[in-house]
Amino acid sequence: MGRTVVFAGAAALMVLAAACTPGSPAHPAAGRSTAASPAVTRTTEPKNAAALAREGLLVPASYQQACANEGSICLTSGSGAGSAGAGPAGPIPAVLNRPLHFPALRPGQRCPASRGSPVSTDLFGGIALGNGPVRVIIAGAGDVRHGVADLGPTIAPPWLGLKTLWFSVPAYQGPFIIRAERLGRPGPVALGEGPLIAPLVVPPGPTLNGGEGWRTAPGGLWVKTPGCYAWQVDGLDFSEIITVRAVLP
Repeated sequence: MGRTVVFAGAAALMVLAAACTPGSPAHPAAGRSTAASPAVTRTTEPKNAAALAREGLLVPASYQQACANEGSICLTSGSGAGSAGAGPAGPIPAVLNRPLHFPALRPGQRCPASRGSPVSTDLFGGIALGNGPVRVIIAGAGDVRHGVADLGPTIAPPWLGLKTLWFSVPAYQGPFIIRAERLGRPGPVALGEGPLIAPLVVPPGPTLNGGEGWRTAPGGLWVKTPGCYAWQVDGLDFSEIITVRAVLP
């Protein structure tokens, strides 16, 4: 197993102490999570800006607008690592605002949870979900190798949470955006150190708590009920869906 993940500035999201205890039992069905077959992308009518904003899916117009709520990610324009600020000037590239392509989850269908693999760097380590340039480490108990994670209480009830660390590999220094949704049924979803019902935006270049080419975005996935949740990760030349089955311990 990878080392314990270091989450700089993520004190707002508190996971159950029992969930972090070594040797916590895995859920019996966790290893049998499989991708949806056949894969189906949900098709919906286009939503207006107000509806997208209510669901946390509206992409901000500028990096400065996004960074106003992301104190553990953005640097002051032109500053070095360690200086929090409003982020770079300028609009967010339109290519990052791709159409949403979350998978459809039919009644009774198993959550298409993403498989995890160990990641270890000088800055952080753990089990990461995703295969692209941007991936997510989930801290706490569960069977994260099979995309199953235990929810814990937070300081903002009735929200429950998963503590997360998003990171990009050194080969990719461009911007990326993360949007999240519950699959199969409605339910609120928030991101960051919040709960902030808005996309998570990481500008190009270094992040506040990154280093050696690795860029990080600490925070959490905030939900109110267990279920199947997916992130859509969009960069300049890639778009990936990462899915987790969030369960009560």
